[in-house]
Amino acid sequence: MSHQLHSYFLQDKNFKLDIRSLFIFFILCIVAWLLNVSTQITFPSKSFISHFARTASLAIGVLIVIVGSTRLLKKNNIPGEVLGLKLSLKSFFSFILGNVVGMIVLILMGSILYVFVPYHFETGSLKGVEVFKEANSYFWGNFLEELIFRGYPLIVLSQLVGWRKAVWIMALPFGLFHLPGLGFNIDGLKMVITTATFSFIFSYAFILTGTLWAAIGAHVITNIILHSISGLDGLEGAMFIPVFDAKWPVNYNPGLISFLLGAIIISIILSIFIKRQFSGLTINIKAQCA
Repeated sequence: MSHQLHSYFLQDKNFKLDIRSLFIFFILCIVAWLLNVSTQITFPSKSFISHFARTASLAIGVLIVIVGSTRLLKKNNIPGEVLGLKLSLKSFFSFILGNVVGMIVLILMGSILYVFVPYHFETGSLKGVEVFKEANSYFWGNFLEELIFRGYPLIVLSQLVGWRKAVWIMALPFGLFHLPGLGFNIDGLKMVITTATFSFIFSYAFILTGTLWAAIGAHVITNIILHSISGLDGLEGAMFIPVFDAKWPVNYNPGLISFLLGAIIISIILSIFIKRQFSGLTINIKAQCA
């Protein structure tokens, strides 16, 4: 059964997309995200009540998109179980595996950055309780983003154009999704490029394990470590702050280079594992059919 579910990332020439389900999915995503945005506007403070309201709206949005995605996949003759969201021991370990992948990416990025510009960490302004609250927000927010950009659309696109092209196609909208608030400038371009590159890691984690929990785990842990713990995002609002022991280069951006190199290296490794896995899966399917 797991092989059969996993095979839905392999292109089926007889697949026919239910266009109506695609539009319904877009509407569900818009409704879920508008619910999140409106709640953030209504409850902007850092109080517990405001935090609860914001995370609750995200959880409701997640539920809406999960139920909608499952039903819309079935309309395209794809079992909803292909999302791999059923709570089980496998999904737990897949989430942990995603965490490990995310941590490896950041360790690699931090190491590359250290080669360019040596640094050490000092205590930042964010405290333990605040880190926990941000981690909770990241979990539900990233859960919703994974459903929107890696769930239903990645599975359907894999059927239409193959999983390789599907991953590339979904990287751009994921990058553009993070553009609002920065504008069409250099900072905005950097944000689009880095988030689009990370999209490959999340997509490959989903395809490799056959469960969206792996992508969620990788997404959540990278945001927590990057923004709330290590301070490597450069915003100086984390538990620790990197202090550079050498001057920051003016002719190039070692931070951007480190981010891209780390993400690209791990993406390539994950894609190689997927190719090997699907090669064996293809053989097994043909053997079963024979």
